This record gives sequence, structure tokens and C-alpha cells, in this order.
Amino acid sequence: MNVRPEIQGQLDALAEMLVHWVAQVRHPAQFWPQFEMLAGEILDQCAQAERDQACACIQAMLKEHALELPAWHDSKTRS
Repeated sequence: MNVRPEIQGQLDALAEMLVHWVAQVRHPAQFWPQFEMLAGEILDQCAQAERDQACACIQAMLKEHALELPAWHDSKTRS
């Protein structure tokens, strides 16, 4: 299933921000809290059926920049 256009737009905007963050952030401790907050806000808006697709998009954008979610992150447990 595809995500709704408004969710996809938010994911696209997050991917665009990621380009700038990767270029400008000096330490991961500066990056992950903000990324987690914004990604979490997107996931919170997803219907249950959209969540897996949105998570896959987030994983793909991170992989594109050779980033991995921290070990403490588990998007499936988000309420």
C-alpha cells in the first residue's frame, strides 16, 4: 500500500532536510534527536496500514546517506 499524498510530501521534505543535516551536523548527538522527532511526527499521522511503507521510506533515506537508526530506536513500538 502507498502512503497518502500528504504523508509522502512530509517524507519527501524530511529527505530534503537530511541532505543538509548530513552536510552540516558535526556530531550525531545533534542530528538524531531532531530526526527522531520529525520522523516520529510523520509516523504518528500514519494509519496502521501506512506505517510499514513510511518506515521503509525512512530506512531508505537513511541508507542513501549511509546512516543507520540507533540501536535504541524501534519504530514499531511508537504509539
